[in-house]
Amino acid sequence: MLGLYVHIPFCNQVCPYCDFFKMVASKERKKMFVDALLAEMKLKNLHNYQFDTLYIGGGSPSSLEITMLEKILIRLDEVVNLALLKEFTIEVNPLEITEELIKLFVKYHVSRLSIGVQTLNPRLQKIINRPLTTELLQTKIAIVKKYGIANINLDLLYAIPSETWEEFCEDLEKITSFDVPHLSCYSLILEEHTIFYHQFQKKQLTLIDEKMEAKMYHHLCNFLKTQKFIHYETSNFARKGYESIHNLIYWNCDEYVALGPGASSYLDNYRFKTISNLQSYFEGLKNQTIILEEKIKITNEEKQKEAIMLGLRKCQGLSLTKFFEDFNVSIFEVFPAINQLLEEKLLKIKGDYLFIPNKYFYISNYIINKII
Repeated sequence: MLGLYVHIPFCNQVCPYCDFFKMVASKERKKMFVDALLAEMKLKNLHNYQFDTLYIGGGSPSSLEITMLEKILIRLDEVVNLALLKEFTIEVNPLEITEELIKLFVKYHVSRLSIGVQTLNPRLQKIINRPLTTELLQTKIAIVKKYGIANINLDLLYAIPSETWEEFCEDLEKITSFDVPHLSCYSLILEEHTIFYHQFQKKQLTLIDEKMEAKMYHHLCNFLKTQKFIHYETSNFARKGYESIHNLIYWNCDEYVALGPGASSYLDNYRFKTISNLQSYFEGLKNQTIILEEKIKITNEEKQKEAIMLGLRKCQGLSLTKFFEDFNVSIFEVFPAINQLLEEKLLKIKGDYLFIPNKYFYISNYIINKII
């Protein structure tokens, strides 16, 4: 499997918890970006690859004007053939969904929409600067479905500073009332270079207690199971057949090509990241050069560790046979700590798969660190 990711580094407003490379920008700046992105596509010879999936994220791709988005989609269709993709996802801000936008997506064979809801609680929305009523979200989802896009993901953020147990449970019930086949549910992680991080440093922000966050996660998993969602990755839940094909490329350690400033690719045993600076990105492409922030050759040992770190994020776990086929060595020989974790029942084996039992998923980072 081979994936293509396109990063759109713009938002109409900056969220205080987000550390992705993004900014609020003028129309002229956005036009310059679109031209630079088309130049990058040409330099990377995308027509030489056979992509299975395409994911356009950000930022917020829907913050671009329709004409700018179409310019990107026209070029992508010329080099990728969008109709042949197994999955084509675009992220959208729910406030930016219009009939015109969804018609454009359908025209260019978008098959999946990821909608950044985060929370439907008015008090918490003020904290994270994401206003949205339940009624308006229902209207926006109806527009998407009207034009035949049924594969919809909603993002839910929990453990927001000062969030109560009652608010969390109410959010969870609301988010499952929209009849969509996929939910991505993330606890708030305090990242450097975010507004929340600076507020925390100044003691202006109080984070949720770890025990409360763990309680929220376990309730989330149990509640979504009762709603017939399959828990297939640490933070992702889907109806049968609606698991994200593109994201599984990452978790299966398959290769992917990325476009745009701040975007990372993994190809031919190298991981490289394009410069996270818009002006440098522009200047490089004017000279027909893609300026990289980093380029790292991935060693066999690093690949083995990544197989553990990413494979154990999946509820199904990591295939023992595939590990042996990829590295010509038993996983137990490379990582002997697995045996002790099996004895402690922090890991289990079912058939060909090594996995973390659901009740220990919340401490998966601890378990993975023990292994590697």
